[in-house]
This record gives sequence, structure tokens and C-alpha cells, in this order.
Amino acid sequence: PLFRRMGEPIKKWTPRDILNAELPPHYPPCPSDWSDVHPDSITPLSEVYENICDDDVALFNQIRRPKGAWLISVSSDLTHKIITASNKFVTDMGYNDGELIGHNCKKLQNGVMQKDGEWNSIENKKLTDAFKTSSDVNVRLLNFKGDGRPFGNSLTILVLRDKDGSPLYHLGVIKVVAPPVSPSLSSDGNKRSTSSSEESTTKKPKKK
Repeated sequence: PLFRRMGEPIKKWTPRDILNAELPPHYPPCPSDWSDVHPDSITPLSEVYENICDDDVALFNQIRRPKGAWLISVSSDLTHKIITASNKFVTDMGYNDGELIGHNCKKLQNGVMQKDGEWNSIENKKLTDAFKTSSDVNVRLLNFKGDGRPFGNSLTILVLRDKDGSPLYHLGVIKVVAPPVSPSLSSDGNKRSTSSSEESTTKKPKKK
């Protein structure tokens, strides 16, 4: 519930809570025939389901109901390559077959990573810290589709665990939002050019 009784502590919502709250109740049941899974997936989703705990299976089923964009990597794989993904993830991103599954999804950042002043450097650090601690996390990244168009990626990473509680997979759920504005990038994702007026204010006066 969004409201609390007087005196109750304020609950800090986790990325998992927020994602659950955003799932509308009117979607049809989760596809039982794996038809939402891209055929190029390396690991069958049925195998993932066999390995994770019942609570995570139930959550994953809820996430799959809207047939949205999601992807899976192995938590122990330091390269974080995608082993399984939804059809919508592959088709919406606009890359050719084989360019996403089997690769790290940082490909979507198109080189806009770990640069001074760039938005993604801050968000990538949140991701790195979450991977190290096996924690759920939500970040907002500046990403690019296959044709170069920028978009905002509200990416929620959930840790899927086995029945003993050990982390097995990372489930990434993508929600397309307005692209964040980077100090050195324009709204179309290209490098900002310094205007003549800006240049004139930054030029040092010549010594006489």
C-alpha cells in the first residue's frame, strides 16, 4: 500500500517492489509455450525456470505477461553476455540477428560509457556495485537502437536465485523512457557543438 498508519516507519521501496507495482493486472496469463522467447536464445528459458526458486519463477511469470523487453545473463559470468532474451527486446532494439544475444548489452550504449561528464558513467557505477553485491538495482541509461536513434532505458536488474538463495542469473527488464540529457550530447545523441557565442565567452583576452 502507498499509505501508512501514523507512527509506522516509511517503507523504502526496492526495485523489485516498484517493478511489481508497475505491472498492470489486465494483461493475459503468462505464455505457457515460450512463444515470447527469442529463438536465438542460448539457454532455454525452461532450464532457467528449473534452476531458480519458486518466488522468482512467479515474479518472472508476472514480468512476461505484457510480453515486454527482458534479457538474462549468468550472475557468475563477468562478461554479462546475454544468454536468453524476449522477442520484443531483440526486435525493439533494431539490431541484426546475432548482434545482441551472446554479447554484453553495453553494446546498446554505443560507446557512451565511463567518460567524464557523461550520464552513463554514474549509472554504470550503480550497475557495477549491484553486480558485486548481488543486489537488485534500477538505472536510467542513455542507449541507442540499431539505427543510431537514442532512447532512455529504465533498466531494472533483478537477481534470480536458486532454492538455497544463491544468485544464479541477472534478469534485466527494459522500459523505454525519455533519453537522459548528457552534458556533452544533444537530444539526438550526437556530440554537442560549441556555438560561436559560447566560444567567445571562453576565449581568453589577448595580451596587449
